[in-house]
Amino acid sequence: MGHRMDKIRLAIVGCGTISRLNVPGYLEHPGCDVVALCDPQPERAEQRARDWGITPRVHTDYAQVLDDAEIDAVELLTPTDLHPQQIIAGLEAGKHVSCQKPIASNIAEVDDIARAVAKAQTMFRTTENFLYYPPLVKAKSLLDAGAIGDPSLVRIRTIRGIYADDAHLMIEPDALVWRQNPKRHAGGVMYDDGWHKYATAMWWLGDIEKVQSFVTKTDDYIAEVPSVATWKFKDKDCLGVLDYTVAPEMPIRTKYYPSDEFFEIQGTQGSIWVTRCTGEMLDMPPVMLMKGTEVQQFQVPMDWIEGFKGAARDFIDGITSGRQPHMDIEFSKKVLQVALSVYEAARTERAVDPTALT
Repeated sequence: MGHRMDKIRLAIVGCGTISRLNVPGYLEHPGCDVVALCDPQPERAEQRARDWGITPRVHTDYAQVLDDAEIDAVELLTPTDLHPQQIIAGLEAGKHVSCQKPIASNIAEVDDIARAVAKAQTMFRTTENFLYYPPLVKAKSLLDAGAIGDPSLVRIRTIRGIYADDAHLMIEPDALVWRQNPKRHAGGVMYDDGWHKYATAMWWLGDIEKVQSFVTKTDDYIAEVPSVATWKFKDKDCLGVLDYTVAPEMPIRTKYYPSDEFFEIQGTQGSIWVTRCTGEMLDMPPVMLMKGTEVQQFQVPMDWIEGFKGAARDFIDGITSGRQPHMDIEFSKKVLQVALSVYEAARTERAVDPTALT
């Protein structure tokens, strides 16, 4: 962008369920103005504007956003199959682009995006809220400080249950429709939600060189439970495990989705637990450091929305400072390769090198 600006003028593209989590951080940022909302249902965009106490321009077509010279950046909260074209068009129009994960459905699409990113004068990142969730950030700082010695195993447990009460985020009816369509979405929970977990593990400990898995297919395209993915980190004597199951009669306390995660990193000198994320099932400190007979507890902000707010801050701060936020195009491609490798490993019943997926 050729002009200097006091604030980044942002358009939110897609005003469905996830916008209620992604947008508050932008609204709170002193260096950001949400100047436009775009949704094929204008009444939904108008309702969001009322909810957020703002008076943005409302567009029903993404082309209108790209033609709007008063918009500097876009946050794409749209179905996955729309991401490649929308990212490329946004960059070609001179906008900074942040796109909700997963970035795309196949590697060829990511390579197309990468070519556009290489040509662009503006910034691109994939939005990944887990990389900003304070308990996971604290775990990384402990890991990087050598608090548990050399790590040997990362375990990420996810349980999907039922809502414990009615005090939770209301999910838009159409939020699950497109996710049920294999032509629009590359997989179920091991792809869509699994992305968060693969990205977190790789952010903690680096690239993954080998993946094995069992993925259960059901009548529900999204469900894929129970499933397990295991992997080896590159150039490390360290493994990772993501296990995913469902407890259809188990209430989970949550303000968001009826899921609960537990993260454990085991090292030569101790272990780190992150006991909370999407849900609030365990009455424990959010971060614990176990070193044999010694246990340290860390109280950090643990509302799940804090990760989304951190992601918003990093995008705006990255634009204004010229610093690349988390999840650049290279990291995004590596995470997608791992996610797709989980399915290839299950299909072939063999270990898969993620970099072999093209």
